[in-house]
Amino acid sequence: MKGVIMAGGKGTRLRPLTCNLPKPMVPMLHKPVMEYGIELLKKHGITDIAVTVHYLPDAIRNYFGDGSEFGVNLHYFEETVPLGTAGAIKAAEDFLDETFVVVSGDALTDFDLEQGISYHEEKGAAVTIFMKQVESPLEYGVIMTNEDGKIIRFLEKPSWNEVFSDTVNTGIYVVDPIVFSYMEKNVPFDFSKDLFPLLMKEERHLYGYSAEGYWSDIGNLQQYRQSHYDMLSGLVELPMYGQEIKPGIWAGENCFIEDGAIIEGPASIGEGTVIRKGARVERLSVIGKNSVLSSKSSVKKSVLWNDVYIGTEAELRGATVANGTKVENGASIYEHAVVGNHCVIGRKATLKPEVKIWPEKEIYEEALVHTSLIWGRKASKSLFGARGINGIANVEITPDYVARLAAAYGAVLPHGSKIGVASDSNHFSIMIKQAFMQGLHSSGVNTYDISPTVSPVVRFTIKNEKLQGGIYFRFSNRNDEKQLTIEFYDEKGLPIHPDIERKIENAYWQEDYRRAAFDRIGKGTANSAKSEDYIEALMKTVDVKLIKNVKFRVVVNYRHQPYLSFIPELYNRLNCEILTVPYQTSAEELTSFVRATNAHVGILVGEEGETMRLVTETGQVLDDETMLALYVFTAFYDQKIKEMAIPVYGSSGLEAIAAALDGKLIRTKANPRSLLEVGEGEMNYLFDAQYAFIQILELLAKKNATISGLLEMLPDVQLLRELVPCPKDKKGQVMRKLMEDIKGSNVELLDGIKVFHPDGGWTLILPDSEHPVFTVYSQGMDEKKAKEFASNYINKIRQYQQV
Repeated sequence: MKGVIMAGGKGTRLRPLTCNLPKPMVPMLHKPVMEYGIELLKKHGITDIAVTVHYLPDAIRNYFGDGSEFGVNLHYFEETVPLGTAGAIKAAEDFLDETFVVVSGDALTDFDLEQGISYHEEKGAAVTIFMKQVESPLEYGVIMTNEDGKIIRFLEKPSWNEVFSDTVNTGIYVVDPIVFSYMEKNVPFDFSKDLFPLLMKEERHLYGYSAEGYWSDIGNLQQYRQSHYDMLSGLVELPMYGQEIKPGIWAGENCFIEDGAIIEGPASIGEGTVIRKGARVERLSVIGKNSVLSSKSSVKKSVLWNDVYIGTEAELRGATVANGTKVENGASIYEHAVVGNHCVIGRKATLKPEVKIWPEKEIYEEALVHTSLIWGRKASKSLFGARGINGIANVEITPDYVARLAAAYGAVLPHGSKIGVASDSNHFSIMIKQAFMQGLHSSGVNTYDISPTVSPVVRFTIKNEKLQGGIYFRFSNRNDEKQLTIEFYDEKGLPIHPDIERKIENAYWQEDYRRAAFDRIGKGTANSAKSEDYIEALMKTVDVKLIKNVKFRVVVNYRHQPYLSFIPELYNRLNCEILTVPYQTSAEELTSFVRATNAHVGILVGEEGETMRLVTETGQVLDDETMLALYVFTAFYDQKIKEMAIPVYGSSGLEAIAAALDGKLIRTKANPRSLLEVGEGEMNYLFDAQYAFIQILELLAKKNATISGLLEMLPDVQLLRELVPCPKDKKGQVMRKLMEDIKGSNVELLDGIKVFHPDGGWTLILPDSEHPVFTVYSQGMDEKKAKEFASNYINKIRQYQQV
């Protein structure tokens, strides 16, 4: 049998360690991680090996040569352009003329390959995937199999609300050459995104083998450090480097450890290294070859590569330091900081936790470095959350941060693009917007500033002006959180696709910015009157004369800021009598005010201009479920629209409303992009409070009804909703065990796990995409049944996270 080592990776998330080194050559205990892959194949009798290379291929060829020094035969296949994981192997089709094993050149494992190969042969599979359970499955392909091991569901890099298991694809495969018939030469093709879905669609034999043993994808800096700790702790069945000179302490040849040096195991010391008297190497440390630790220096839980010099009284705690770097006397490097090749960390300088220093940089003496390399803070996780990017104002979101972020965004846009930019009226939002605009201009992107305004106006302007996208900045200080949110929109006015988010992140982490020539930089224009165009467009969606004739009395609670000034202007044009209350007015106080003034309706407008809550003329504050039902009823009453999106957790009663009015509901994931994609217009009930409100006013005028009167026409749409805390590293485990529990049940996996119960009703288990919590929605024939359904799964979530 032959083998394949995939060794083309750049290792973006391992930078600065991989700035001038391909990911498979990153050292693990003094030798490249790819060398462990070669040893694994050789151990199981596989010595004819294809190596696919792309990024800095000569570094791999120069080290491994033809493989004879390592007891194998290596055959290199180079991608001149990226062809995807499967496309890269297609180039080796002539060589791979029998069943072969694929391993990753940048993963560490002690799996028994022979057992997996036997399993593959027993099943007669086209492809067998080695599977492993992990704590956080978001960066992998999540797998579900039936009782026979056949893969029945596969999802690449899901968000938490899409996770249905903690069992993932390890990137180790046993493959029959028949798969080459599905590929074209020199055409990009991926195992996970292309081949596996195709095999499943054609019902070819795609199996999952649940492998025993250790596996770690060295995908980010945290995993890189942890894999070292695991090796030192004996969790990996691989031979240790060097000789064990004391219990738990391994050293290479020609090490010189002076009397009085203190070394605490487990630790590994490379050949030729000198550790002076009074130096201290504490547990879980790796000291590379030919390095020097001076007197009174201290290293703990750190990984040092080769030729590193640590000066007197220097201190390293949980740090990673690459080849040839000099850490001078009294310098300190703290948790999760990373220093690239050939840097100088000056005397008594301090690198704060999480800082990254790119190769060949010099940090001056006594410098305190904590923000200059701020991009390192988020390299191990996504920049983007459920709604754009957010962080603490002037702590996590700073002008220098957003200037780099804008340059990264500009790198994924065509030169000369025109982007709508807007913010609310907050001074910090305005400052950050201006910094972002300068970053875009530097990349040759033009901006069109329509501030101050709200996100519905931004989306409207993008489509109306045919812009290539848009950015919106808004500040929120609910619960004293001081958060700034940055929202990104595409040319349709939709939140950008996750694929674009990843491109921005990659450009950001790689510093892959496009700097336009000085005479081709972007330019900025401004138009603060777009809210007027938006109001005019809104007015065209309703019978203005009909609404004016009623003379609605409306109590409004909104932030009295310039960016929301169009709200009273809109109501005035509809001949509404407006009674405003202070923004701090509570819902209870607002209900009293509505009743006391004999108002038709009260409205609480969300600070982003997208959401609202209504108060009836009797003082009832409508909850989210009732608001959604009112939107559905209003949308389909006159059949202005034919279909409407609702989140997957919407009550079943909504279908009854839609059916009665010949409307079509489309259940989608509960994220803004999915909900906004349905329909043709940029104005949407769920994300445009102004549009939704005037539609409801028109319906009240047509029916000569009150809000309470409309509610009487609606069926019961009540849902039970409970939040269940769960640590992030337990979410995948919980989802897998829930899926095991409900095998054979009527289940929908559109967004989370939705279980339909035999006697009617359903329960939806939805993991939050950002926070350590599950939301459990439940609907039954009555409230008692709904509580029973919900309690059952709430207890399971609590139980399974304890296992």
